[in-house]
Amino acid sequence: MKKALICAVGTVALSTAFTTPAIAQDSDGEDEARRLGPVTVTAQRVEENLQDTPVAVTALSTEQIEDKQVLNIRDLTAQVPNINIATNTGTASAARIFLRGVGEDESRGAVDQAVGIYVDGVYIGRTVGSLFDVVDLESIEVLRGPQGTLYGRNTIGGAIKLNSVKPQFENSGKISATLGNFERMEFKATGNVQIGDRTAARVTAMSRQRDGFHDLRPNGAQAAAAEEGVGELDTLAVRASLYHEFNDVWSVLFAADITEDKSDPIPDSIAPGSDADNDIFTIEPAPGTTCPAGGLLPLGCFSDYSSDLTSRGVSARVEGAFGNLDFTSITAFRELEDELSTRIGFPYSQMTDQDQFSQEFTIGQSGQGALDWIAGVYFFQEDLQLDTTFIFPFSIDSSTDSIAVFGQGTFAVNDQLSLTAGVRATNDEKDFDGTGPFGFARMDSQEFDNVSYTLGADYRFNDSVLGYAKYSTGFKSGGWSPDAFGATAIFLPVEEETLDSFEIGIKSEWYNSLRINAAAFFNQYEGLQIGASVPGLGFTRFNVDETEIAGLEVEAVWQITDNFQLNGNAGFLDAEYTSLTGDQARGLVNNLINPVSGCAGVDPSVDAEVIPCALGLDLKNAPSYKTTLGALYTTPFHKGELILTGDVSFEDETWSLVANAPAHARIDFDAIVNGRIKYQDDRGWSVALFGRNLSDVEYYRASSATAITTYASPPLEYGIEIGAEF
Repeated sequence: MKKALICAVGTVALSTAFTTPAIAQDSDGEDEARRLGPVTVTAQRVEENLQDTPVAVTALSTEQIEDKQVLNIRDLTAQVPNINIATNTGTASAARIFLRGVGEDESRGAVDQAVGIYVDGVYIGRTVGSLFDVVDLESIEVLRGPQGTLYGRNTIGGAIKLNSVKPQFENSGKISATLGNFERMEFKATGNVQIGDRTAARVTAMSRQRDGFHDLRPNGAQAAAAEEGVGELDTLAVRASLYHEFNDVWSVLFAADITEDKSDPIPDSIAPGSDADNDIFTIEPAPGTTCPAGGLLPLGCFSDYSSDLTSRGVSARVEGAFGNLDFTSITAFRELEDELSTRIGFPYSQMTDQDQFSQEFTIGQSGQGALDWIAGVYFFQEDLQLDTTFIFPFSIDSSTDSIAVFGQGTFAVNDQLSLTAGVRATNDEKDFDGTGPFGFARMDSQEFDNVSYTLGADYRFNDSVLGYAKYSTGFKSGGWSPDAFGATAIFLPVEEETLDSFEIGIKSEWYNSLRINAAAFFNQYEGLQIGASVPGLGFTRFNVDETEIAGLEVEAVWQITDNFQLNGNAGFLDAEYTSLTGDQARGLVNNLINPVSGCAGVDPSVDAEVIPCALGLDLKNAPSYKTTLGALYTTPFHKGELILTGDVSFEDETWSLVANAPAHARIDFDAIVNGRIKYQDDRGWSVALFGRNLSDVEYYRASSATAITTYASPPLEYGIEIGAEF
């Protein structure tokens, strides 16, 4: 019923906009200063105006990234409708990203993500290290919905594009320093230099440190180890790029980056209810547990994670043209090393070593006639080694070879109507070599072939209103269960998942000062990959037969006066399982600690009882609604400009575990308020005061799969930032 209501409301709203007379046309008397400026995006692999792009995409400029305090990918949560991002449990540098209810929790091992992350056109194969502290970005683009044709495998939920600033033909630089509570210290420096007439180089370095906001309070012999500020940040990132123009047509951009992240993983807080004195930021032993002086700590005592991650990469982007045909080549190599360990209850450590190589060639034509088109070939190779000790040691060595060919074209039937069609054929080959926890070994291989495609039409009702409709497909390849602990579960194959998406949308501007973009969609999912506890197997991964997700999204910007702007976004979701087997239902309602936790009073051995109950569960990380309202005010002040920004975010409750239980797995919070005041002097220096979570709301963002522990979101943070440009 809710799904039908969402679709109906979306259809009525969009059709109303489509049939509105041309009052959105330019007004000769309109104040030029109040006009909204154009927004350039590359969602369709070419530069075009956001309002001319028939794709649901959110774009943030350099100024918006700063004003909205987007420090890393996680901070996009408030800026994009129907997105849900949290730090992955157990490591500080990995992200759980869900778009339109589609995502992936697992960050390690032979599991692919569902939302692709691209840094300057380079696909990032692992979510470990994918939070990416924002360093010298020109823009961020978030593409919602399957992007299988132009972006390929593992973009079944969408894609996030991080676009760095290209070296400029000038000598310039900027520096900034930030101080805040929890002993936060952050320093950034960028230098840009012109080398001759056709060459330029750019280097950016960033260091960020901050104490944690958890207090560690062990008892017994460990009482002296009590500590404040657990969960600290300690990150260093450097990026360098060199740009050279061979002539007016051909150019090359070399880039290299390295990130060292020694941040503490998010501390595990013992779940509420285990100890009446426990609060969200206090880590205490469970009742009746005594912490010994050394060795292994009893389960429920406290966590003592350590993490050390290094990520580095190099890339070369060559652009040019053969006559009227545009050509691009992107060659890239990346690697990461990550060590994670703890001594709570059992010996646990995990070492990840991953490297990847990718090559893409594209050729196309745009702006030359009625047909714009692009075609290409893509190759991706990855080697991954995961060495884990969980009471007993076991290891996973996997490799992936993927090759794809793709093409997409848009034909302008006339000045108003355009038709789009695209297709991508992908072949994934995965090899798996594992040694189990009891010394057994197994080798396995899987191959996945997929053809993803898109069909669409867009219609320009007038100069300011564009409507579109499209049908797209996407796929995420299968694999194995790298975080499983049982001999059978580790090597249990996981099949691919596929998604069919139907979408209608509108891009509109009214009186040159109000921009409203909206989309309604309906997704049909087959083979959704789930990580959960399965009776007889323990924690493992499996596929769910069928799932449906419907939703509505709205983004708006209103330039009320020359100085005052309101902006916001809203997303609505209705996600549900629609077809399950008995075994799948039992996997959904179980967790490792409390069988049938999501279906109290149900006999899990009886399909007629457990299947209807499981069908009624909410999909995790898919809140029914989510919205953000923001404001921007600028005014001349002294010898410069004063810039005030703020936003408030609301989100319906959702679950971080598939079982919809226990209670602390529910994500539920009141309004989150952020604000920033900046003075920008005409001579290039600036000072800003900022606050994050000004409402000081305390809430959990995730829970462990065992349901023993929880992971808190940051409390109130505030500070001052001083910068200069020269």
